[in-house]
Amino acid sequence: MAHNPAIAPMSLTARARGAGALLIAATLLEILAMAHHPAVHTHDLSQAIGQLRMLAGVSALVHGILITLMWLGFFALSEFTVRRNPARTAIRFGFMAYAMGLAAMTGAAIVSGFITPGVALASAGVDGTDLKITGQLLNLCLLGNQALARLGVVAMSAGIAAWSLDLVRAPGLERVLGVLGIAIGVGCAGALIGGALQLDVHGMLGVIVAQGIWCIGVGVLLWRAAPVPLYQPIP
Repeated sequence: MAHNPAIAPMSLTARARGAGALLIAATLLEILAMAHHPAVHTHDLSQAIGQLRMLAGVSALVHGILITLMWLGFFALSEFTVRRNPARTAIRFGFMAYAMGLAAMTGAAIVSGFITPGVALASAGVDGTDLKITGQLLNLCLLGNQALARLGVVAMSAGIAAWSLDLVRAPGLERVLGVLGIAIGVGCAGALIGGALQLDVHGMLGVIVAQGIWCIGVGVLLWRAAPVPLYQPIP
């Protein structure tokens, strides 16, 4: 089929605007979902198991929504990657780092939302030995969740920082968003590595809000995108 240059630019513009709207909506809904993340409010093991059982349905629903929204946002960011030109090193690295972080964050959400409540539901909990074994399994789930979440935050932050290094090359809003993205990426990763950030519910919400501000900015850029070809020559 012959390429029609009169139609392609409008098609690309509509696709970019659709991606921008999707990214903004997914980001805002992800923040809202994270704000309703269930949490256990006791240090007593038997009570914690009971709370996990009661919250199992809600936990699965919230984490399922979070996983879906994260990947919808990443789908929109793939349009951003294409329009910025993946032949550029910073864009390609940003895409790969963010994808790795998102995969790790998905694993963390699966452990937290499905495996941990499943361990509680499977526990007999009738004597001290059962409680001890269940407690050890829950600790293993926590270690796995935290390891995956930490990797996710660092890798996604690195991706945002790399994408932003490309944005600062442009004038206006793109440069502002680039500077902001570098600050958010370095700040989140640095705070986590330095021990100033703990990935409990409140800490993770803070990370999602910070990274979400940048994502909303990218969504605005996509919405305002001019009808340009998919690939731009590398300066």
